[in-house]
Amino acid sequence: MSSKTLLLQRVNPSILYRYQSPQKNRRFIEIWKTPCIVSKFGKPSEVHCSILVNPANPQLSGVAQFPYFPRGGPVPKTPPRISAHHIMGYVSEWGGMDVGNGLLFPVSVIDGLVHLHGGWKLQAECKWLYMKHGGEPCPVGWAVRTSAGNGTLAKHYDTIIHTTPPFYQYHDEPERRLGECYQSALEMAFTQQKGICRVAIPLLGAGARGFPVEVAVRVAGENVWNWCNQRDTSLSNHDEQVVAMGVLEHTVAEELINVLSFMDSKDENGQS
Repeated sequence: MSSKTLLLQRVNPSILYRYQSPQKNRRFIEIWKTPCIVSKFGKPSEVHCSILVNPANPQLSGVAQFPYFPRGGPVPKTPPRISAHHIMGYVSEWGGMDVGNGLLFPVSVIDGLVHLHGGWKLQAECKWLYMKHGGEPCPVGWAVRTSAGNGTLAKHYDTIIHTTPPFYQYHDEPERRLGECYQSALEMAFTQQKGICRVAIPLLGAGARGFPVEVAVRVAGENVWNWCNQRDTSLSNHDEQVVAMGVLEHTVAEELINVLSFMDSKDENGQS
């Protein structure tokens, strides 16, 4: 484990921006810098989110299918063995480390951390969904709901919303389909929720799925802004709903804020 990773474990999330929709629909967007959205962003933290959006794969297999995640795709036909790297199995926090040859550690990927810390109950739920839906319970752009399992993940979240981003270079219309991930996940996360609801969401697509950060940021900003500014008068009756976006780098947070500000100014000017 690197010294940077050890240092990140001691850092708490910090909020950088909070946006309230002018539509009087009680929806908010927050931008946070966090060392780990899985282990430092949930119920025990000051962010206090009980739902996490997890960028998954269609099989909801997590680390069960192979010990590494392919960066940018496609999924390798012959997965590397766990012994292929000398420190595999000894890292437990999100540190952004790269195995090499286009592969990532499970702990470098949010889906990997979710499955590592979700315990046998989360594995069983995902396996049941896999069997129920014929091997692909969460196609690209879809979203499905599970509990947070019975491991350490359940100490941080009550619910996991899994959504599958496209591979940037291997799927048609990747930006549109990534937008569908935000739409599907947010609709599912807030449906039938009572009381104040706070949902944690990372920057989808920018890790193993290979989206350039600037593209992933633009798609994220546009879609969460559209969610926040839905012009539906029935939404004024619900309790406060918050999308809390957690990112590792300050520069990414600034780019997200710039996109939200641009969307707001474009809306004020009456542009489509």
